[in-house]
Order: sequence, then structure tokens, then C-alpha cells
Amino acid sequence: GTARFSITRLINARRPYSDNFDITQLGLPASMREGMVDPLSFPAIIINGYSVAGSVPNSIVGGLIGATDLIKFGNTTLAAQTSMTKNLAKHSLKFGGEYRVIQFNGQQTGDTATNFGFAPTWTQGPNATAASATAGSGLATFLLGIPSGSVTPAPALAQTTKYYGLFVQDSWKVTPRLTVNLGLRYEYESPRTDRFNQLSNFDFNVASPLKVSGFDLKGGLTFVAVNGMSRFNANPDRNNIGPRAGIAFKLTNHTVIRTGGGLFYAGLTGLGGGAGAFGVSGYAATTSIVTSQDGVNPLVNWSNPYPTGFNKPTGNSLGLSTLLGQAIQFFDRSNVSPYSGQWNFNIQQELPKNILFEIGYAGSRGLNQFESRQFNQLGPDQLALGDKLRETVANPFFGQIKVGNLASATVARAQLLRPFPQYDAVASQNGSWGSSSFHALEMKTEKRYANGLNLLVSYTWSKLMETGNSGFSGETLGSGGFQNWYNLAADKSVSISDQTHRFIVNAVYELPFFKSSKGIKRAVLGGWQASGIWSAFSGGPLGISSNVNNTFSQGGGQRPNWTGVSAKIDSRNSQRWFDTSQFTNPPNYTFGNAGRTFNDLRSDGTGQVDATISKNFKIKERLTLQFRSEYFNLTNTVRFAPPNTSLGNVQFGQVNAQGNQPRVIQFSLKLIG
Repeated sequence: GTARFSITRLINARRPYSDNFDITQLGLPASMREGMVDPLSFPAIIINGYSVAGSVPNSIVGGLIGATDLIKFGNTTLAAQTSMTKNLAKHSLKFGGEYRVIQFNGQQTGDTATNFGFAPTWTQGPNATAASATAGSGLATFLLGIPSGSVTPAPALAQTTKYYGLFVQDSWKVTPRLTVNLGLRYEYESPRTDRFNQLSNFDFNVASPLKVSGFDLKGGLTFVAVNGMSRFNANPDRNNIGPRAGIAFKLTNHTVIRTGGGLFYAGLTGLGGGAGAFGVSGYAATTSIVTSQDGVNPLVNWSNPYPTGFNKPTGNSLGLSTLLGQAIQFFDRSNVSPYSGQWNFNIQQELPKNILFEIGYAGSRGLNQFESRQFNQLGPDQLALGDKLRETVANPFFGQIKVGNLASATVARAQLLRPFPQYDAVASQNGSWGSSSFHALEMKTEKRYANGLNLLVSYTWSKLMETGNSGFSGETLGSGGFQNWYNLAADKSVSISDQTHRFIVNAVYELPFFKSSKGIKRAVLGGWQASGIWSAFSGGPLGISSNVNNTFSQGGGQRPNWTGVSAKIDSRNSQRWFDTSQFTNPPNYTFGNAGRTFNDLRSDGTGQVDATISKNFKIKERLTLQFRSEYFNLTNTVRFAPPNTSLGNVQFGQVNAQGNQPRVIQFSLKLIG
């Protein structure tokens, strides 16, 4: 048996480049500076069609000029593991357990924690409610000083989850050629707790404290450790049982067939670092600029974008009255652990000259994947009211709600038709509703180490479908986004992370020069090793969105109409990546028919060579000095970033950035004892 204990500590701290910038130098009022979140910095200014993003290796990838991001992390993981093995005649039994305490301490604000946006909405014409590729200009809106935007503070959290795992496994050698592996694993990860109980949920059915004639108001924020509520931010999910099975059959002395499958559960810890992902409404009160009530006539200007001041966090002191009239984010107590069913089948064939060939199929089905969701969108049937949605009517909440859109004497009719009219956006963070499916043909050929050479060639042909928007921090990927939160199935599409073809060649070669020499010549010139990786990947699918949302659905997205004719072109270039004429704006109050992504429209593929030259210099019996010279993107090949995919943007269909880093060369020395 074995037992292990470990402690891991990760510290990450970063402040924006414009730290402590005084925004009154831009002509903004002093009250704005006092209401901004920490850190005080140059705000993100987003002008549709003109904003510029830049990348700084290991710091910011695709960050906006004026990024206001802050990172302060100090995370600790304590882990204890034990396992035992018992060998019988034809069985090898293994069983054990694991316990982890995961402490996630951090504070993070996004690149746009304080931002000003300037959209063509306010300068389009002749019909102010009709958007087009040539109507309006974000730059004109900027010059007129008509902003949108928000200030989003982020509390510091000290969260903890605890993980428990038990497993048993039997490797059964049925015959000399047939082996069967059977296993069972039980996993439980406790929901999050915060040392200061700064986590919130939402009760969809509780009666609102607001009393308004003609409205049966439901819904309100609830808080952990208040009124008998558990300190957990969700209900415990204790039924995560994962069976596993595998079969290996030796068909001949040179051929082996393998197949297997099982259920695998994901942890609750991979939600990112921003506090909003965990549900902190009440402890973080966003203040949004109320640019207009009817979507046509602006109410504010840039010299005083927040005339009524800034919302202050009230914690849990107001109970169900917290953040009335404002946008809220919460973690649903019914969320459960994501899981996937995975299965595979492959054949391995040993070939002459020490070569191994493998071909197989792999598949998976993911369920309960984390995806945020909006719950305060108008129903599709209500959009039939058309222009009546934007009419201003008497505000029944006037006098009871003091901030935001519902603080005025009048309000747009659409607001009062929302499922929770006493709120702006009602957003479930990382809800357990996303799903995915993956199928792949996998091939691999490996020339095992001989005569100083090891060579590996692999190819994967695959398709990843999903209902959700997967992706990873640092990637530049594009999707049309969700439109109708009442019809999630309609947004199932090829994943933005899909790569149809992946081809990789990996070689390591011990250079034969001066191997037989002696003395200084061998010590200096002999024993060098060269390695390289050639990667060739398909680009990801593109999703087409609309620069202006003219659905007026109060929380739903907008995609354009598609003619049904493929927008793919044979001779694409940076100025015309696809045929933009195949997309048009849908009529007001309707959703576009374009899918969330287009399988035939892809970003630029990857074709890159990385190489390394290294040598170990023996200094003493137990002391070695290793020299390494590494070359990333050796051929300095440009990979274009995805094109602009926002219909109505002046750069629609154009590429305006490089998607990879240019050639990077680095040298290193490592002392190994």
C-alpha cells in the first residue's frame, strides 16, 4: 500500500498598467473617480468598429486598451491519498481513497470592470430603430458623448470546497490473451463556502416584498447562512457514482484490441477567478449607465454618465429587497456536478522496424456542464407587441425603487412584461444545463527509440457539438451567442472549440556527431539532442452576431438572418474572409435565423514548428548543467486571428489582428543535482 500527503500553494498578483490613473484628467467628474472599483485606472473605452486589442505574453491576451483588470490570488490545496493492492490468482485488486481541501482565495476584476461603450445605435438613421451595415457610427456616438457601460466591483472571497473519493478496481486476467478491468468510483465535492458568507442564491417562487397593484411579483435574492440557510452555496450532490469497464484482447502476438468506457465527474472548482461566477449579488452592486428608456432618445452624456450616483453593496441586510431595480447574478442551489460518459475502441498493431501503429474511435457525451443563463427575457410571443414594447408608461415601482431604470416616473412597457419586472437582468451563473457530444477517429504511428531517434505521428478527425459556449481563457474564439433563452435546443451547434483535423509530428533525435570522440571534444561537441514539433490544426467555426440588438427582448441575444447560401469563399484574405452579403439584419422584434456557429466558416488554421536543442554537461557525479535553446514558431509563420463577425461593424468579415505570437527564441541553463 501507499500513502501520500501534499500541500500546493499558488500566488498570482497583477494590477493594470494604468494603475492609479486619475480619470478626472479625461474630463469625467470627481464623483466618478470616487465610485470606481479598485483599482483606479484608465477605463476601457469600446468604440464599435474602432477599438484595438493587444496581447502581452503571460499577462493579457487580446486585452482592450485601457484594461482595468486586477488579480489577487492566494490558493491552497491540501491532499491526502492512500491505496492498497491485493494480488490473487487471476485478479489484481486495488482500492483506496482521496481527500482534498481546496481553498480558493482571491479577488479579480475583469478587463472591462469600468467601461464606456459607444455603439452606432444612437447615430443610425433615417430610421433610428433600424440597424444596417451602413447606418450609424460608433465613432460618431463617441464624438457626441453618448455612452453605455457600467462599473462592476468585485469582493474578495475566501472560498473552500472539500473533495472525497473512494475507488475499487479489479484487473481480471481471464485467459492469457484476455484481460478485463472493472472499477467503481464514488466522488463527492462539497458546495462552496466563503469565510465571510458573501454568496447569494435566488428563490424563483418567493413572494416579493414589493406590493404593486396588478402584479403578482415573485423572486428575490437569498443568502447563505441567513434565515436557516446552509453556508453552502448549493445543495449537496451526493450521488456521483462512476462505473468503469475495459477489455484488452491479444488477437495475435503483434495485434491487441482494446475497448472501454465509464462515467467521469468534473469538479466544482473550475469556474474561473471572477467573483461573479460564484453568485455575489448584494456584495457586489453593479451600476450601469441608463443611456435611454426607449432605445432611441439618450438621457445622459459622457461628462456625467452616472447622474444618480453609484450603487453601494448592502450585503444581506436588505434580504429579499436587495438590488431591486438592478441586474443580479446568483448561483442556483439546484446546480449539480457536471459529468460525461466516455467510451473508446482501438486496435494496436506492431510493425517491423520497431514501429507501433494504432487506430481507434473515441466518443463522449457531456451533461450538466456549467453555462450561465438569463431568466428575465421577454417571451417570444410578447415580441409581437412590436413598437408598443418601447412605449413609455407610468412606472408602478416609482417611489419604491430608488436606483436604476425603475427609479424614474416612467418606464418602457417591455420592462413591466418581464418575468421578474422588479429586476433588470436575472442571471444564473454557471448553471448545470450545458451539454456536449464528441466523436473522433484517432490514428497514431510511433517509431520507438532506436539509433538515437524517436518519432511520433498522430492524426485526429473529430466533431464536437454542444449547447453552450465552451472556450478557454486566452483563446480568441468567436460565437454568435445565445438568442432565445426559452429555446436552448435551437442553439445546439458545432462548438467554437471544434478542430476537425489535428495533425502532429513529434521527433527527438540524439545527434551522432562526436559521440565516439574523447576528452574536451566529446564533452563540448558531443551528446547534443534536437527535438521538434510540427502542429497543423483546423481553425474553429465562426458564429455571426449582430452589432445592434433590435429584438428588444430584454435579455435575449441577436443574430442576423442568413440567406441559406454558404458564405464560404475560395480565395479568402484578410480584407474578405467570407461573403458578408449572405447576412442581413432581421426585422425589429424578431430573432435571426442564423445558427450559433457555421461549420463551413472557419478561422485561420494552425501550422507551426517549435524546436529545441539541448545538452547536458556533466560537472560532478551528481551534478549536471543542462543547456537549452528553444524556438517557438521557428518559421515565423503568421496565423490570422478570427475575422470580425459582427454584422453592422465597419470591419465585418475582415481580419485585423495576428492570432499567434511571432518567432520567440529563448535560452536557459538548469543545474540538476
